Amino acid sequence: MKMIVITDRAGKIVGAAHHGVEGEPGAGVGGPIAGPEQTVDVIEVPKELEQVEDVDHLHSELRRLLPRK
Repeated sequence: MKMIVITDRAGKIVGAAHHGVEGEPGAGVGGPIAGPEQTVDVIEVPKELEQVEDVDHLHSELRRLLPRK
């Protein structure tokens, strides 16, 4: 599964969402938008992270997967 991850200038995750999720037929298409001095990355996430409920654990794992800047 792919996820969109938004980070701030310091590299802190400020948002994350599934990438390419289909909605209701006829519904509009949208997604997260980075603000000033934020970066968007689309990353491949391992299957075991798809159902993680602990946000701190999810962010820790996402940080490992983000490209180094």
